[in-house]
Amino acid sequence: MSLRAQPQWTTEVNLKDGSQVLLRPETSSDLEMVWGMYSTLSNESRRSLPSDYTRETIDKWFKYLNYDYSLPIVAIVEEKSRQRIVGTATLQFFQQPINTHKAEFAIVIHDDYQNRGLGTLLTKHMINIALGKGLKKVFLVVLAENQRAIRLYEKLGFKIEGKLLREHYHTLMKEYVDAYRMAILLT
Repeated sequence: MSLRAQPQWTTEVNLKDGSQVLLRPETSSDLEMVWGMYSTLSNESRRSLPSDYTRETIDKWFKYLNYDYSLPIVAIVEEKSRQRIVGTATLQFFQQPINTHKAEFAIVIHDDYQNRGLGTLLTKHMINIALGKGLKKVFLVVLAENQRAIRLYEKLGFKIEGKLLREHYHTLMKEYVDAYRMAILLT
């Protein structure tokens, strides 16, 4: 895998309402826009994430940006002549030979762009990238209470592989939460 972004990783998509969104690899110059997205998520959206993302967490992502290990894709819209990141998705790759056939997937869509088709389009885009890289499996971990996301993943072909009891200590909810591991086989 190259450390440089590949042209096939960038595309434009249209949402249900006709809005245009650019999907492209995250770059170091996106830090403030990514933080702007995460820092303005509603409590409901933050609750559906496995953990509460802090500025420190996001700074670390950018410090270690390396497409050989992790491919973050951002969803960018033009609003009032300014670019805004409204979604992120990541494929986390494994370096151990027995695990190089798969990647872990994660996605976050800003509240303002939920229920507009962006989650579906961004997930499909990431699956296409995984296929292009010759991966055999993409998996994710989703909180068991996040039924909306589970339905979306199932619609796209993901299957529940198992339930993970008390998988995360959720700092926002101040409790341990269960999660499902879901996966899609690509061959």
